[in-house]
Amino acid sequence: MKRAYFILALAIIGLSACNNDRDNIKAFIPGTYTKEAKSEYSRANDTLTITPLGGNAYLIVQSTGYQSIKNGKPLSKHYKVHKLTGIYDPQKQVMDETTIGRIFIFSPEKKLLLVNSAEYRKVK
Repeated sequence: MKRAYFILALAIIGLSACNNDRDNIKAFIPGTYTKEAKSEYSRANDTLTITPLGGNAYLIVQSTGYQSIKNGKPLSKHYKVHKLTGIYDPQKQVMDETTIGRIFIFSPEKKLLLVNSAEYRKVK
């Protein structure tokens, strides 16, 4: 009988640890994430601001600044803003962006957000 209680206690502790991991990811999601890209032909800055809408739904505002470089000289800057929606799946621990279909993977321990092959750093 003691052995059954011991095994039950271990199972509960194991499930609690999994839930704490999921809670850590969900708590990490809201914030601002940035990514920069540079080449000899262009520069780009991308910012994702993620805010909760309620439940597991989030508003994602993507602001992108782009500047071409011609003959070594920067041209005028261009800006775009997109508003997207994401749904966090606590079982898979990822967010599905519903407009374009991208998958957002959060890494609280590294303060990173991975979107396909793009790596964003959390700044706020």
